[in-house]
Amino acid sequence: MCGRTACTLAPDDVCQACNFHDKKGTTQKPLWRDPPGGQQYFPSYNVSPGSHTPVLLSSRHYLGELEGLSDRVIQPMMWGMVPSWHKGDPKKVSYETNNCRAEGMLEKRTYKVPLEKGRRCVVLADGFFEWKRDKDEKQPYFIYFPQSSSLCTQKESISDIKQEVKMEDSDWLNVKKEPDLVSNSSDWPVEDKCDQDFKDTRQTLETEKKEIKVEPKDILQNVSLESELFSDFHGHSDGRDAGDKTFQGINLEQGNKCTGKNVPSTKRLLTMAGVFDIWSPPDGAPPLYTYSVITVAASAAMDWLHHRMPAILTSEEEVSEWLDFGDIPLLKAVKNIRPVECIQLHPVSNVVNNSRNKTPDCVEPLDLKKKLKESASSNLMRNWLSRPKNEGVSPVKVSESPPKKKKKTESSVMMGWLNKAKKS
Repeated sequence: MCGRTACTLAPDDVCQACNFHDKKGTTQKPLWRDPPGGQQYFPSYNVSPGSHTPVLLSSRHYLGELEGLSDRVIQPMMWGMVPSWHKGDPKKVSYETNNCRAEGMLEKRTYKVPLEKGRRCVVLADGFFEWKRDKDEKQPYFIYFPQSSSLCTQKESISDIKQEVKMEDSDWLNVKKEPDLVSNSSDWPVEDKCDQDFKDTRQTLETEKKEIKVEPKDILQNVSLESELFSDFHGHSDGRDAGDKTFQGINLEQGNKCTGKNVPSTKRLLTMAGVFDIWSPPDGAPPLYTYSVITVAASAAMDWLHHRMPAILTSEEEVSEWLDFGDIPLLKAVKNIRPVECIQLHPVSNVVNNSRNKTPDCVEPLDLKKKLKESASSNLMRNWLSRPKNEGVSPVKVSESPPKKKKKTESSVMMGWLNKAKKS
């Protein structure tokens, strides 16, 4: 499942992070194309469905309009797919379309029709959020690609080490239930670009997982929480005030063409497989581009956190195969839709729970041990303050308290004596 993401780069930086090599070996940079109808992309540390976010797709979808400029285009699309055949208000689709389950995407009309038209895309993001449920509490985590090449690196040519996926083309047509597709994440091949050390680590973790019950705190010890690995997110502004014409260095009145704050060219965006569709309003208004994130069963890297995860494309070859709908048949492209383990994660603050919070706090690493200590001390203080001042004595209501007696003074005593003498 993927219900919240972060995408903080300016348009030019997003394009720079998606540089690629074409079939001739020439380095290309995708073109940025603003969506029709005046919709805009706003960089944010907390993106929820309904927002417009950068989506990578083949320039062939524009029917020669961009021929000779670039093989790929990045165009913001609305998160939450509206089928092309939908009737009525596009914001009132009667079912959830933020995510597309891989197990039924070749059968369900909503996704089958656009996929058969070649409408495959790659959703770009810094990373996504997921929540760990523990009794009444939910702890958010941020998941992203490791920025260290020692853990996960892109390789242009990996055909010599790529393992065969244990699935024939016909199997995708016969998929009826989820267990048939992803019954056990250990059956899936190890990611092509992961080092041998990572493979060994995975085998070790799988063995330990069978012997002991793995708790989140045990897994977190193997996850790097070092802030320097995540320092790329610290150089952006905190948000945008209502009516402000600039956002994180981007002049919105100039069509999002200006570059925001510079980021390292080695910045690696998360590349999630998606499906998009184009909905045309009946009144002839500009079309609406929308997408869904394809999801699969969670891998061993995060199944303790949630049972679903996005279908992440882990190499340039996989991205090319998914985007190239003209040369790569759908049944071949879907072989890259499977759980992956080459990810990194860390716990974050609960501020991300509210989608209106857009500050860098949403992605800052959180020390869970420190949080537990603070929580325990705050609970102790709260309990102490809630105790009655005189414990064990029921408080007396003001209305039931006895009337106060007036103190006798010398003058009052004298007046009482004189009055008594007169009566006698």
